[in-house]
This record gives sequence, C-alpha cells and structure tokens, in this order.
Amino acid sequence: MYAEREIRRDLDFEFRDVERLLALHSLKVPEGIEYTVGLYDHEDDLVATGSLVGNIIQGVAVAPDLKGEGLSARVVTLLMKKALDLGREKLFIFTKTSEAKLFENLGFKLVESVEGYAAFLEWGRHGIDEFKRGLRALSKDKPDNASCVVVNCNPFTRGHRYLIEKAASASSWIYVIVVKEDRSLFPFHVRYELVQRGVEDLPNVTVIDGGEYVISNLTFPSYFSRDDSLTHYHATLDLKIFGKHIGPSLKLAKRFVGEEPYCPVTSTYNEHMKRILPQYGIELIVIPRLNRGEEAISASTVRELIRQDRLAAARDLLPSTTYDFLISDEALEIREKIKASDSRH
Repeated sequence: MYAEREIRRDLDFEFRDVERLLALHSLKVPEGIEYTVGLYDHEDDLVATGSLVGNIIQGVAVAPDLKGEGLSARVVTLLMKKALDLGREKLFIFTKTSEAKLFENLGFKLVESVEGYAAFLEWGRHGIDEFKRGLRALSKDKPDNASCVVVNCNPFTRGHRYLIEKAASASSWIYVIVVKEDRSLFPFHVRYELVQRGVEDLPNVTVIDGGEYVISNLTFPSYFSRDDSLTHYHATLDLKIFGKHIGPSLKLAKRFVGEEPYCPVTSTYNEHMKRILPQYGIELIVIPRLNRGEEAISASTVRELIRQDRLAAARDLLPSTTYDFLISDEALEIREKIKASDSRH
C-alpha cells in the first residue's frame, strides 16, 4: 500500500525527490505547477508523482521497478479529483504514444499523436468534438472549398489586412481564425475585435476564434516561448489536429500564410505546413509580405514604436480602425503595458 500526499513546491527537500524521479524518465519539473501529488512506499520513498498546471496534467512518473502496478493511473485519478475540486471540468494530458491506452482507460480521449514526441489526450466537457460541431454549424451555409488564414494580430496591421484581402479575392469564402491563447501584449478580446473591425467591409469573410486547438499553448507552445528545440514536434501536432479536425469542419481547400522573414519558429511552421497540409487535401498558398520601403510591415515594429512612444510613426502601418483604437483612452493600459515590457509578444 502506498501513502499519498501533496508535495509542496516550497519544500525543496521534497521537490528534489520529484526532480530525481522525473529525471529517470528524461523529464523536467513542469513550469507553473499549482499542485503536485506523490505516492510513497513504507520507507517514505517517493515512487510516483504527477502535477497539475492549469488544466494540464504534467510530470507523471513512476519508479521504473514499479511499472505495471497501476501507480500512473492512481496518480492521474488523484489529479483529476483535485482538478474537479478546483472547478475544472476539462483536462489535457501529454504522454508517450505507447501509454495512451492507459489514459484512454481512465476516460481520456485521444485527440492526436506524434510518434517520437507524445500523444495528446483530453477529458471532460466541451472537447474537440463540441468545437468541431460549432465549426460545422458555422460553415453549414457557406461554400465548399473555402479558405482560411490563421492570425495572432498583436495588433492587426495593414500587413494582416493585405494577406486577408489577397486570400478573399482568391476564395469563395475565407475564415480568419484568430489565435485565442492570451499570451500576447494585446489581449485576445482586443485582437479579435480589431480583426473584426478591420475586415468588416469584405463580404466573404468570417472571423472566428481558434479555441484551444489552433496554435494554442497546448498544441504549439513553441510559438509563444520562441524555443525552437521542440518546434518540429509542436508544429506537427498542431497541423495534424488542423488537418484532421479543423479543415474538414470548415470545408477548407486552402490555407493562406504570409512570408516569414524574421521569426525562425514561424518560418519552420510554414515549412511544415507545406509538407503536412496537402496530406489532408489542403493547399498552402504563401503570399509575399506587404512592405514599407525595404522593410516588411510587422506587428512587432508597431509594438516597438509604441514602446518608444512614437505611435504616430506607426500610422501608415495600421488600418484606421487599429490606429484609432491605439490613440484612444481605451488603449492606454495596453500602451503602458507595452512600454513596460520587453516581451516579443
């Protein structure tokens, strides 16, 4: 029988045991831990552990000599109970592809997997099936062979507008999918509204949010960390989910992207799109960036001008809807946040 107890992050001597157990499986202590549980044997040695980070179960590990005793399932069950106590009705987990069946037996559903990286599973209400139902309802009365553009728009620039215009002119219908993950200096609700305002004159455009399944911290964390060490796997996972689930739900035949001259992570993602999306019947079309002089228009340039308190110099980089917002009192908090931050997002 194994005793269970919470492992507090501030107790270094206990967390060293967690680090050692995770290291046996080539894992690191997850960032942003809220809760960690441990199972201990009769000698008070840690034999199994797992952590809760938001609504993601991470860092599940069992002593190698106890594999097959059901300790992983017990740890995950304890974490699920804790999540429910915290009011979380939806959970995600990444695990080795060889162990996905174990978690399916606990009620998790496989979303997608990438051999050599991980299987991505979810549990609870409002999963990917419900997300797809919403997309299918949205696209029901829209043309087949539609197109899409996936954007973050931090903020919405003339470059984004140019890309969407080009896509719209070459498509029966275009879906502009706005990345929902709130990891940018411009919060999601502002980015979404600026995109809506900026394209409202285009008759064959629908703006939608990407939820948790399109370039999110779940499917493509490298996009937000700009750590390119796992970009190959993250990009592959995100695009397999897009091709298998998102594309058919929106009846997509094309995905448009802008050239990426600056960011290595986004450039790698674009290269993966060229390879993966055609496997799902989706053509990738790359549009040259809109330039100002010899320099491509970018949201990062706009943020840097705001940081330098030179917002007026950004006027010709922005649609009037974005510029009018940025000079308003409503945007004051965002402008101050940008000035105080050295974030690339």
